[in-house]
Amino acid sequence: MRGPASSAPVAPDVAPRLATGARRASGACVTAAWLLVGVPAGAAQVTGTVDLGVSTVRYDGFLPSGAAAVTPALRWDRPAGTLTATGTYLRFESGHRSLQGLLTGSLFTPPTPRPWRGELAVSAGASRYIDFASFWHTLAEARLHVPGAERSAWISAAVGRTSYGAAPRPVVAAGIGTWVRLPRLTLKLAVNHSQVGDTTYTDLESSARAAPGSVALEATLGTRVWSRGGGRGVFGEASAAIWVGGRTALVLSGGRYATDAISGTIAGRYLTAAVRLRTSAPRRLITRDLSTIPHRGADGGSALPAVRIEVHADSRGLARLVVRAPGAARVELAGDFTDWQPLALASRGDGVWESVLQIPSGLHRVNVRIDGAGWVAPAGITRAADEYGGEVGIFVLP
Repeated sequence: MRGPASSAPVAPDVAPRLATGARRASGACVTAAWLLVGVPAGAAQVTGTVDLGVSTVRYDGFLPSGAAAVTPALRWDRPAGTLTATGTYLRFESGHRSLQGLLTGSLFTPPTPRPWRGELAVSAGASRYIDFASFWHTLAEARLHVPGAERSAWISAAVGRTSYGAAPRPVVAAGIGTWVRLPRLTLKLAVNHSQVGDTTYTDLESSARAAPGSVALEATLGTRVWSRGGGRGVFGEASAAIWVGGRTALVLSGGRYATDAISGTIAGRYLTAAVRLRTSAPRRLITRDLSTIPHRGADGGSALPAVRIEVHADSRGLARLVVRAPGAARVELAGDFTDWQPLALASRGDGVWESVLQIPSGLHRVNVRIDGAGWVAPAGITRAADEYGGEVGIFVLP
């Protein structure tokens, strides 16, 4: 949870231009949402969280300040893409307030036998600090993914506009990256170059993510290797979330982040302690029988239409996962509840494989592997695009 952007006060005659910028950002947000909603899809899942906590923030060149923080987030998954809305409200001990909002949407090309997959993303955001510092930005990005079951790579290019009071400045950005899934964690490495008006900088950034049991850990470490007007230095952040009861988590996060000329965030340090409340209220907008169409996994491998998964929950918090795969010699699954470690299922005969696990209530993601082939999103549950350009199965436990 980062602090708000901050800068020097703006002259009074800038206010009309700020209002115009805010309207443009709002218009871009509505357009992004409309594009995603209008895409035909088989099903949708909606999840939301809200973080309630306290923060201490210190922007470069400013004194540290404490604040109460509220951070809501909403994610809408469809097989063709995702729509995410996030916001942050900070109330500082001085009585000043900060507001931030961001809306992003992604559309993926359908999986094919080709070793790549396309993604088109749009984002729009705005922020305001007390009565003078206001920013808005809009961005359109194209990505080309080379997906795989255990590793992937991508290349991206983006264009947009950003503004702080004065006339909007053009944004041009490009990036390249890769990720790999190891037995206990997922690692990512990326290089991003951004040009905002006459400000130019290049960042090298790495991240690691792990979820042992009910704990979710994430850390990033990066450096601004080249800059003209964007500052330099090393930056890094870390967070830990401990889930209690499936829908409540204790979250501790902190670190240092670099100046972002696109969103208007200046470099600073922060430490936040919060309680995260998760509402698992996914709903299927349209339901269709996925067993009649061929499925392809994140690595493009096809799954037999007859392979299905069933999830049966009981009142003790146990879930029985049943995979029906006639003719299979070995069936494995991996999901967020196994820390994405392959779990071999026990054969019950007649092509039925199962396992009984302790899984918390809420929305979960899972893929299946048959006889050591590629990981696939099985039939019988909703499928959605994941953050790596592949597909994943989604189910919900009450």
